[in-house]
Amino acid sequence: MLRSLTLYYRWWKTWGKLPVLSWMKAASFYRLKNYERAQQFYKQGLRSNPDHPACNSARLDLAYCLFKLRRFDEAQEQLRIIISKSPSTKDPHLRLTKIQMWIGHTLDAAWSARRAVQCAGPDPEMTALFLMNVLEHDGTSYLLQEALKQAEEIESIKREHPLLQAALAKLSIRKGEREQGRKSLLQVCSQPNSPFEAHLILAELLLEEGNIAQARQELKRAMTVVADHPRILSLFAETYLRSGPFYNPDYARQLATSACQNSNWSSPRELHILAESFYHVGDKISALVSASKAKDAGNRVLGSYRDVKNLDKLIETLSTGTQA
Repeated sequence: MLRSLTLYYRWWKTWGKLPVLSWMKAASFYRLKNYERAQQFYKQGLRSNPDHPACNSARLDLAYCLFKLRRFDEAQEQLRIIISKSPSTKDPHLRLTKIQMWIGHTLDAAWSARRAVQCAGPDPEMTALFLMNVLEHDGTSYLLQEALKQAEEIESIKREHPLLQAALAKLSIRKGEREQGRKSLLQVCSQPNSPFEAHLILAELLLEEGNIAQARQELKRAMTVVADHPRILSLFAETYLRSGPFYNPDYARQLATSACQNSNWSSPRELHILAESFYHVGDKISALVSASKAKDAGNRVLGSYRDVKNLDKLIETLSTGTQA
């Protein structure tokens, strides 16, 4: 009884209204990680209390439940509703951007991060995500210039933001200034609680250079933060597709399949790596199917898939081979 009275008091003090019972039930399921039941009660409360001041808070939790259930479109819809009502609040912008990155829609993510800065004001984290996602695509030079301008403005105030430094390091690498980029990344990755994105960028650099063992070390560090991130899993898969003592295409296929499952089969890059994995294990039919799905996914998203030339080359090779 006393606990219930305390809870009611907190609700009144925070929101100026009595609690919504369905949201209280939702919160209990949320804490138990029963996201299916939680989302049902969050939706029920939103239908019956559309004007409650805690609606945005409930929608944030609902969006997270939907994300965990891999219902990404619904999660994005809830976040966009919050943004439309409270455009200057950073959190929904950030969550929307990260969901779009998770499913491989990086140019969508770039636009979302850009919109966040426009609506919520200068922010090193959102600027970093804006720059990182723009760099995932070709043909977006105007966005790159805008992202760089934002980064310069942020740097003049906060020079040591780790995620922004990682994004700028990624830019250096893309421009061919590999040693400068490597130095910045090593500095960021050596810090306590370094962002997992920095380890991903460093792992990609190491993988390009053929340093498989160290690339895996960086990916393992990233996995301690986000164990099931599709990009981490697909990069791990790539490390098993390189010739040499680390070569294990069957394990690469397993990792790439998990990456595709976690992104709900919507990420062009993860589907591309799965196609490469099938090709390496000798299953050319499955490789062609996956490569075609990657091509379709790339055509559906905003912008274009950056590695589309290699994907097209793989599809051509597979089409010729399967016809034979």
